[in-house]
Amino acid sequence: MDHTTHYSSVKTRIKGYGRIANSLSNPPLFRGIGNGQKHPAENLDDSKVPEWLKVYLIEIDRKLDQLLGIQSIKDLSQDFPIDIEVLEISGNGIMFKTETSLKSKAIMEVVLVLDQVPLRMASTKGTIQAGKTSDTWVMKFINIKEHDLEAIIKFVFSEQREHIRTDKIS
Repeated sequence: MDHTTHYSSVKTRIKGYGRIANSLSNPPLFRGIGNGQKHPAENLDDSKVPEWLKVYLIEIDRKLDQLLGIQSIKDLSQDFPIDIEVLEISGNGIMFKTETSLKSKAIMEVVLVLDQVPLRMASTKGTIQAGKTSDTWVMKFINIKEHDLEAIIKFVFSEQREHIRTDKIS
C-alpha cells in the first residue's frame, strides 16, 4: 500500500541549480540553514535599544542579506552547474526545463531559489524522468529534509494565494 503524501502543486517560474549526484544516500553538497531560527532583531524587543536604532539595524541586516544572497548564488552556480527553470512545484517534486542534456532515471541534487529578496532556498535530491513534452523533465523528491519541504509548501501556498488574489482583481 502506498503511503505517499500528495501535495498541491502550482505553476511557477523560479530559478534553480542542479548537479548529477552519484547516490541518494550520500550527504547533500548544499547545506542550507534551517528556518527554525528566530530573527536576531527579535532579541532587541525586550532591550532598552531605541526604536530608531532597531529599525536601522533591521534595514542594515536586510541589505546584508541581499548582498550575501547575490554572492551565494554566484558560488552556488560553481557547485551546481546545471541551470534549471522550474515550471511547476509541489512538495512531491518539480517539473523543469534545462538546456543541459540529461538522462532519464539519473539522480540529481537541486537547489531552488524560492525567493530572491530575502534569499530563500530549498534543496533536495531525487530521480529525474523525461516530462510529457520534449523539453521538460520531472524530478520526484526523495529524502527531502523537513525544513526544505516546509519551505516549498509555504512557497506553494503563497503562490496559490497570490493567484487567487489576482483572479479576484481581474
